[in-house]
Amino acid sequence: MRVLTISIIFPSQKSPGTGVFVQQRAAHLPSEFDVEVWRPRPWFPFSGFKNPLQKSGFPKQEEVGGLSVRDMRFFYTPGVFKHLDSHFLARKLQKELKSLPQLPDLLDAHFAYPTGHAAVLAGAALGIPVTITLRGTLPSYLLDGRRQKMKEALLRANQVMAVSESLAILARELAGSDLSVRVIPNGIDTRLFSPGNLLDARNRLSLPKDRKILLTVGGLVPRKGAHRVIEVLPDLLADRPDALYLFVGGGGVEGDYGTELRRLMVNAGCERQVKLMGEVKHEQLVDYYRAADLFVLATSNEGWANVIQESLACGTPVVATDVGGNKEVVGSKNHGLIVPFGDRLALGHALRNGLSTPWDHEAIAAWGGRCDWNEVGVSVGAVFREAAN
Repeated sequence: MRVLTISIIFPSQKSPGTGVFVQQRAAHLPSEFDVEVWRPRPWFPFSGFKNPLQKSGFPKQEEVGGLSVRDMRFFYTPGVFKHLDSHFLARKLQKELKSLPQLPDLLDAHFAYPTGHAAVLAGAALGIPVTITLRGTLPSYLLDGRRQKMKEALLRANQVMAVSESLAILARELAGSDLSVRVIPNGIDTRLFSPGNLLDARNRLSLPKDRKILLTVGGLVPRKGAHRVIEVLPDLLADRPDALYLFVGGGGVEGDYGTELRRLMVNAGCERQVKLMGEVKHEQLVDYYRAADLFVLATSNEGWANVIQESLACGTPVVATDVGGNKEVVGSKNHGLIVPFGDRLALGHALRNGLSTPWDHEAIAAWGGRCDWNEVGVSVGAVFREAAN
């Protein structure tokens, strides 16, 4: 079966850590599926002045993790008329599909908007079945003109998948309680993400052995909440002067928040206790998870945060905000602490408790490593077969 995966978020040579979860799922489908990836790139004249990734450009064609990936630029209007993005993308998608010598058997769209809505429009015009996978952006678009577009996409798709039960509930609230949604959480590479010696990992990363290390991995954007951790860090340092906060990740399609974070660090007087490590290769993340005493994700919304699952699989406990599927990923208070989003006092309290709790790291690792990408690929493949028939 020829599958065309369509996702704005997908790794590239210039941004290898972006959308790894989409790449991993596509790469672990059963061998009967022949997968190609199209990576839509929103474009507007002079948009590179605001978005460094737009300015630097992307390869038109490359191979990522054994998959053929093609960039596809489409027009959009930054900041306004966002309800039109999917129509611009649909027109471009339909045009490019018509130019192919043979149409794919299935369109595998990631995120309901704009990709999902564009895919159902193009798929209907060309007679190609469509699946939509819901990830973390659905809650962000429910209050504006994109709401109706997402509802239309969900109702017209041949199959809908969600990476968390929380997203499935939102989808049914939007499109109707009888909407069929398959909940298939992301997996992880269990051969890579596993427990290891903390001091050995710190040696490899040249990190201090005598500090309590907090870690966040994610895009350097406001949504991921590094500023929320920095805001509570001065109070934490009053009790734990040995605390050190590491943020691993760089800018992406949502922009780059690094300059603002550095300003906040200076204003909070904790610039020496915070290190922005930049983006690293996916396989290098394991040492950061193993080197940390506590993983923290003070995010504003998530679908299924793979970074939480990877941290847990390495035996590192988690503090996370109660948004999206975070509670589902953590699973139990034996694996980490969940705090209300926006509750600064609760976040600070959880960080202090997390650093002093005698965690059962083996139990945490067993929970985090319970599902790998091969299992996910089998489940997704079954949905693809149903959608194409």
